[in-house]
Amino acid sequence: MSGSPADAGDAAGDAAEGGAVSMFAAASLVLALSGTLMGAATPTLAQSLAQSHAQAVPSGPPIRLFPPPERMGAPDAGPGAGRVLDDPLESPGPSAAPLPLTPLPTPAPAHTPSFDVVPTVAPPSAIAVETLGPLDPDGAGPLAGAAGLGGDPWRGIPRAELLALLPELPTLTPSPAVKELQRRLLLSRGSPAAAPGEPEPARRFGALRVEKLAAMGDPRGAADLAALLPEAMRTDEAAARALTDAELLAGPLDCAVATERAQPFSGPYWQGVALFCRLRAGRVGGGAPAEAGPMGDDLAFDMLREQPGGDPDFLRAAEAMAGGPAVRPRSLKDPSPLTLAALRTLQAGLPPDVLSLTDPARLAAVASNGGTDPATRVTAAERAAAALFLDSRRLAEAYRAAPAKGDELLRLKDAAARDRTARTRALVQQAMLAAMAGERRVELAGLALELLDPPMLAGPVGAVVADMLDTLSPTPDAAGLAPAAARLCFALGRADTGKRWYDLALRGRPTAEVARLWPLALIALGPPPGGGALGLAGWLDESLRGADLEARARVAGQLALLQAMGVAVPGEAWRRTTVSDDEAPMTADSRPAMADPALWQRLTEASADRRVGETALAALLLLGEAGPAGTPPAVVARVVGALRAVGLDNDARAIAREAAAALAG
Repeated sequence: MSGSPADAGDAAGDAAEGGAVSMFAAASLVLALSGTLMGAATPTLAQSLAQSHAQAVPSGPPIRLFPPPERMGAPDAGPGAGRVLDDPLESPGPSAAPLPLTPLPTPAPAHTPSFDVVPTVAPPSAIAVETLGPLDPDGAGPLAGAAGLGGDPWRGIPRAELLALLPELPTLTPSPAVKELQRRLLLSRGSPAAAPGEPEPARRFGALRVEKLAAMGDPRGAADLAALLPEAMRTDEAAARALTDAELLAGPLDCAVATERAQPFSGPYWQGVALFCRLRAGRVGGGAPAEAGPMGDDLAFDMLREQPGGDPDFLRAAEAMAGGPAVRPRSLKDPSPLTLAALRTLQAGLPPDVLSLTDPARLAAVASNGGTDPATRVTAAERAAAALFLDSRRLAEAYRAAPAKGDELLRLKDAAARDRTARTRALVQQAMLAAMAGERRVELAGLALELLDPPMLAGPVGAVVADMLDTLSPTPDAAGLAPAAARLCFALGRADTGKRWYDLALRGRPTAEVARLWPLALIALGPPPGGGALGLAGWLDESLRGADLEARARVAGQLALLQAMGVAVPGEAWRRTTVSDDEAPMTADSRPAMADPALWQRLTEASADRRVGETALAALLLLGEAGPAGTPPAVVARVVGALRAVGLDNDARAIAREAAAALAG
């Protein structure tokens, strides 16, 4: 099973029957609510957006994102149909559990963005209700109660199912919201129950949690959890090695803890770790420790050299640590964590081809090696930061170290037009630090915002740019920056700063760029005093004026997120985003991406039964590596509604905020 929502697309699409239906028409049908029309009066956009940026309701039962199957073909004509709302943002009140949608038979047009339709499937037998046996003994965790996911997060999910799903959790997501929810899920105290007569699993619950935390770039959390689960760590070499590798890459390795962890195991890997620790202690203390003399080290070198499939790069670095010839590799395409840790200890420069690495943990180790040339370091640092393996402080340090050539800092606008690389973003930051004139600083901040790609907004790359914006005041001379600055700050969860830029954006002439901010501001800020009906209408008017198919699909996605956050979206709003078959002709070779049906069903059932851990697990798997910004809005909206239904309101808002920021561009 994959966390990607696209995994079940082909199978579900091949099983569909019937005539052609536009994907965009389907999007509106998927998300349509019955009943009510919007008020006819529409004020100017600036007035409406300033009056109302939000209307949220407290968390409660799961929010229906789809109409019942019998109402899929036409709008509701029951009581209240056609009634003009006094407040289109009023709460619709509690609703029944959300219903998945029967799959559509025909694909989305290739020239338009896919707005996912998720099939209904029968409840999988794997999650049938049954009496469970004793709890797993590996339920310790450093987070308990509200700090984690509550007192009994794994109620209702059999241990065997949980153990099968844990390895599928994402590790390289660019989403801080996803990573934080996953971290708390894995660190929470609580145990799944085994089925009666279930044999002991091949790998233990605690060891799998430690391994996943290490793989997702949280060695400190993994070590805290491992300290509570000594028995699981003594019997699972894969988890012990994953944690040790993560600590080697993050540095510095706690050699006393690593040596104790290695005791149950043997082999060249652990021999290499022991040798590294002895050599590092000798370098730090000015000589080898008493128990490790030259003969012991020579024997260790000999043993490692004789091992088949050894690590020659590490051996050369270790020899340099022992006093041998200095090492400066000319090629290093696949270095081990031990090799990178040894070269960092030596401050030995790494060659440019190390950037062929795709593992962000190893790229972060490259960035932290002060002997490597700054151009290589800054590229490695940004790629590691984009996957959340390096924080904004260390990324900013790498940016400042990248050298400028000649008058590059004076010609950044031309450079940015042809080169959107880490080095260009580094030069913009350096120029900003050196600039004194206010006009020049505004120009550079605008360049920095232009160079941000959507997946970078919510993470460390965006945070570095937001720190630059903090040196400016949201005054009229910076009004041109306001929409992009507000979008960035809201994406990062910096609500107060985002509101100042948002307010500045509303003072200017209404534009589509400003209009796209309204749903994001509503999600990020919550309801304003007094609420009101006019914000939704004004936003729709401006967003749909002259909108092409892609823009209308984006508006439908924004409506889905608003509804998931508790906003009452009237039927007229959905009808205005509908695209007919004539507008969106089908192509024979296109097919909509679909969420995994089994995961969708699991999310629906778990949230309805308020099974917190299982709901979070299914939500994380549905979002996958792409995170909220790269997942279809219909799927994100369902995830948000499910998380709110089980009381994870802050996580739901953070996920919705990241998705809304991507749609606001």
